[in-house]
Amino acid sequence: MVLYFHDVIFNGKNAKNATSSIIASPEGANGTILSGQDHFGDLVVFNDPITIDNNLHSERIGRAQGIYAYDNKDVFTAGLAFSFVLNSTDYMGTINFAGADPLMNKTRDISVIGGTGDFFMTRGVATLMTDALEGEVYFRLRVDIKLYECW
Repeated sequence: MVLYFHDVIFNGKNAKNATSSIIASPEGANGTILSGQDHFGDLVVFNDPITIDNNLHSERIGRAQGIYAYDNKDVFTAGLAFSFVLNSTDYMGTINFAGADPLMNKTRDISVIGGTGDFFMTRGVATLMTDALEGEVYFRLRVDIKLYECW
């Protein structure tokens, strides 16, 4: 299953369209925009739309909800913990993810660690690929989900 999620980070000027926001940042950082040095120390909460294709304006089949933390000063990387909350005619339930995201790699694997509804007790791997990046305000991730256990 391949899904896309679209993240529009709040930058102080886009409150109407923002789907994520910095909730903690290093001492002395702005707190509204991502900090320098690979954004180390920024913690972001998100509630992003999920689509079945890469168009932000396509029908939304759910939301990606969770956090990412920029956790390395030397390598552009983030720790992820989030759920896909799916509510469509094809998918009902949640898929839970966690793992390290070395952002500069073309593809990255994170763990599928559980789920509910159609995805009750699921396990597997999700391969992430940055599908679009527009400065520090918008990115789109392609998520290729491979489930190995699903009751």
